[in-house]
Amino acid sequence: MGASAAATNSHDPPKDLVEDVFNEHITNEMPIHLLHITKDGEKIKFQLVDKDFVRAYFKEKRVPDNIHADLAEKMIIDEEEREDCIRECVKKELKYAILLHRWLPDNQEPPYFQIPNKPTEVPVDRGPGWKKLQHFCRTAKDVHNCGFAWSDTCCIDKSNNLEGDESIRSMFRWYRNCHVCIALLSEKAVDAWFERGWTLQELLAPLQIKFYGANWKPLIQGSTNDRNNGDSEVIMEKISTLTDIRMDDLESFTPGIDRVPEKMAWVSGRRTTRIEDIAYCLIGIFDIGFMIAYGEGNRAFFRLMEEIIKRYDKWDVFLW
Repeated sequence: MGASAAATNSHDPPKDLVEDVFNEHITNEMPIHLLHITKDGEKIKFQLVDKDFVRAYFKEKRVPDNIHADLAEKMIIDEEEREDCIRECVKKELKYAILLHRWLPDNQEPPYFQIPNKPTEVPVDRGPGWKKLQHFCRTAKDVHNCGFAWSDTCCIDKSNNLEGDESIRSMFRWYRNCHVCIALLSEKAVDAWFERGWTLQELLAPLQIKFYGANWKPLIQGSTNDRNNGDSEVIMEKISTLTDIRMDDLESFTPGIDRVPEKMAWVSGRRTTRIEDIAYCLIGIFDIGFMIAYGEGNRAFFRLMEEIIKRYDKWDVFLW
């Protein structure tokens, strides 16, 4: 048998489809950089990695092969159903956690350029921001079984404009695709996390969210997801009252250009450090895309409204 004939006979469409979906998910649905978390005894180590590392890591774990084997056992005939099943399996296996938090003042947060590219203990002696990062990594690894994690303070190369722009336009999707968002709140009665512009999508996008107090103790015991859990109904009702967001949206939010006045009311009382961010933080909420251009000031919000009006024809567009 010739080499070309052997190659043809070894062609396996379902396996090729798994490989395609696996690569597409890493390329399009996961953050540009992640923290890889490992343990050395009780010591937590971390390193900054890119998508090539993630791809190689899960290939070494034989994730595509295992998904292909499981798919063969299910014997799904319908092509669309098969691809949906593969996407669900890939997302389930390629787990990562995201930190939701308020930034500490005076540049105390760990910056991108100080994150090592080889396994290293988190240098907690550098300050409270690094201590917070260590707690986050440990919680992601030990509690939520995530070997990868993402934090906006240290996983975005802010010196790279293209990466910064892509991150802003992709954040809602990253939050939605992650295994869990870990929300760190303070002990104040009204946490400032609920008053910032960017935290609106952080609250609504994740399918799984877990709230922790300032001492890294879960606010609701015995649950890995506070989004839709009977024990967490009280805290979600308080959040609903605090934010004027309906319970059904807090439990399951669908982005899109609808209910514009209601969604604009959600953000109307929130603040952002950069003027433009009050528009950019709504990109995921309305599921639209437009150019990021810091320095344009209030023009960013005007452009946002232009994009909304193109697809929203109701008279109440400014009724908020």
